[in-house]
Amino acid sequence: MSGFDSNTDLVLRWEFDPDEMRKLNIWMNHPESQEPLKLYYFSTFERMSTYYRYNLITGRYENAGNIEWNTLRNIRLNMGLRSLSIDSMAWKNKNNSRSRRFKALNNVEYKWRPVDADPANLECVTVSGKKFVALYTSADKTLRVNPRGHPILDDI
Repeated sequence: MSGFDSNTDLVLRWEFDPDEMRKLNIWMNHPESQEPLKLYYFSTFERMSTYYRYNLITGRYENAGNIEWNTLRNIRLNMGLRSLSIDSMAWKNKNNSRSRRFKALNNVEYKWRPVDADPANLECVTVSGKKFVALYTSADKTLRVNPRGHPILDDI
């Protein structure tokens, strides 16, 4: 795992609705403000969650995609022109693997893998070259993304 740089890393924090896990906000520490910025929010109605991303240039929320919750194993993610089933979003490379791979919009393959002793903490690295991209810490529901991951933040 690589070190962090507070000047360039994005730090995101998940905040779940206690009554509905599919409703959540993702907050970002913004360098120009003392208050965190709500970067994403999810709105759920029945079997559809729509998520919105804050546009830092326009100062408005924009529809970033949706998640269709048909059944537990039949979940579909729609992001722009891409539509992915839950099974095709992340896959194992080997049967006994604890990591999950995904291909981002930049056509690079990444993987999430457990960090050391705590399998609830995950790091994201490039598959070729194992370059560090992000770290999710479950205790505080925080995702740190280094500049390598900024262009693919929606994929991460």
